[in-house]
Amino acid sequence: MQERELKLLYNAGFFELCRAVPVSMAKGWTLKFRTKDNREETLMLQRGQREREFKSLDGAVSVARKIGFDWVRVEIGEIQWDEQVG
Repeated sequence: MQERELKLLYNAGFFELCRAVPVSMAKGWTLKFRTKDNREETLMLQRGQREREFKSLDGAVSVARKIGFDWVRVEIGEIQWDEQVG
């Protein structure tokens, strides 16, 4: 999904959680969103059908904040923690 669609669905109460997940240590981060019915959506590029990748965690969290999330779960392998972004 694109950022615009995610924002509309967030405002409608569709999402339970936003996760920042590393693409690989060299590439950066991507955002994944868990719906209330346990499906997962991924932030996609506006052009094309690829996942949007961020060079830094700060960049990913900034977009999550623009969508409306106050908290982001950061996951690196088995390690995970929740960060307040608002």
